[in-house]
This record gives sequence, C-alpha cells and structure tokens, in this order.
Amino acid sequence: MEHRTASNTAQVVAALRAAHQTQDDGRIFRDPFAEDMLGPEGAPLMMGLPIIPGYRTMRFLMAARSRYADDALAEAVERGCRQVVILGAGLDTLSLRNPHRAAGLRIFEVDHPSTQADKRRRLLRFGPRLPAGLTLIPAIFGENDIGAALAAAGWQAGEPTFFQMLGVVIYLPTAVRQAVFRFIANLPGSEIVLDYTTTPEDQDPRGRAVTEKLMAEAAKTGEPWLGLVTPATLATELANFGLSDIEDLDLQGLRQRYLGEPSTDGGEFGPHVLHARRPA
Repeated sequence: MEHRTASNTAQVVAALRAAHQTQDDGRIFRDPFAEDMLGPEGAPLMMGLPIIPGYRTMRFLMAARSRYADDALAEAVERGCRQVVILGAGLDTLSLRNPHRAAGLRIFEVDHPSTQADKRRRLLRFGPRLPAGLTLIPAIFGENDIGAALAAAGWQAGEPTFFQMLGVVIYLPTAVRQAVFRFIANLPGSEIVLDYTTTPEDQDPRGRAVTEKLMAEAAKTGEPWLGLVTPATLATELANFGLSDIEDLDLQGLRQRYLGEPSTDGGEFGPHVLHARRPA
C-alpha cells in the first residue's frame, strides 16, 4: 500500500462485515460496531459493494473468518491467554466488542502508520479515549521490528499470546511472511489464526476468475497480492518453524461449519482460514 494513505482494503472489509449484519442478520458473526466504524463516509462504499467480484462469497468469507478467529480466541482465553496481537488490524472492532475484558484480555493492534492514524480517529468517535485494554502500534511489515515495537508497548513476550492475522498474508512477500511465522513460533504458548488464498492455477475456473479480478482491483489501489500460496507450502513452513498443530478450512469447510452445508467435491475456490499452535 502507499505509505501516505490509509488502507482502502481495510474499509472494504469493514463494509463487508457491516453488510453481513444487515443483509444476513449477522447470523455467523455479530459486529454491532462495523457500520459505525465506517462512519457516514462509508455509505457510498456500502452502496458499491455488490459490484465486488464474488460479492456474496466475500461477504460470507469476511464474516466466517472473523467468527473463526473469535472462537479460537475464546478457547485460548479459557486456556489462560490474556493478550492478543492483531497483525494488520485494519478496522477490526474486537477492542470495542471485547467479550474477555473482565478476564483482563489486552489487545495490541499492529498496522501501517497511516492506517493506524485513521483507525485512531474512527475509534475516538465512540468516546473520548481509546477502548480499555487497547494499544495501537504503528509498524510496517518487513521494515520494522514487530517484536521490539510490541515490547515497547507493554506486550509480554514470556506470556501466552494469541495472534490474529486476517487479510495480511496475501500482501506479504514470502520472506516477510516467514519472518512473521518465525517470530511467533519462538514464543511460548503462541498460536495464530490467519487466512490466505491459493494461487489462481490451483483453483477451479470459477474461483480463478474471481481471484484474478480481485487481484487486478487490489493492484489498482496500490495493494498488490504478493503472497498467494498453496496449502501444502504454508503447512510445511509453519511446521518447520514449530507450529505443527494445524487446522485448515477452505471455503467449503467454512460453509459446512457455519451454515451446516454438506461437504461437496466442488473444487478449489481459493480462500482458506487456518489455526496453528505450538504443540503443548
């Protein structure tokens, strides 16, 4: 993305989550703050959503991946985790929704400085201060030391940490992606939920067409997709770094889990959501 502007993608993702609340009654993922986070300037964006390639699928995916992350976080909190790091937070609303505030969950959001400045402005619409337990950390993947930035903000490297990394892997070159995995895998009690997209060549014709259109649109906005990867490659990377307790759901798996749809042999459609942990 361009360094002087906030992420356009972050706003589109927030708009898709908001659309899920109104068009699907939030049946998969409840986010009462999504529309207010967008603010009045989000109205034109909401109206233009139906022209997004694969709009209905993308609306489902944004809701399902957030639900998946929330469910995994709840399990981590039950195991004693009290800090979550959201890498590439965008306009995520966990800090406003935080169902684990009473348990003392601290939230550290890491994102590009321009996007963080925009996020701070939007959060202050909800009150005179940032939500309790939230720390915003401006940093650029591949340029800044994420661990040092987190430590300076009060994050405790020796305590279990849940990492959420949604909508990020597709933008990262391989070396940067692997550096993030290495950092997380070296932490005791670490786990991560992320999503990724397979290469167009590994998708069926319908999925390939949608992916190629989305890639073209992302490139136009200065946010090219640099990190498409196969499930086998990603699983190998994670295992090599020590994150071998892996669950990986493709779009069909997500539909089966959250909509109760039967599993079908419908081919590969691209998006996946994955949860990986260091084995106990």
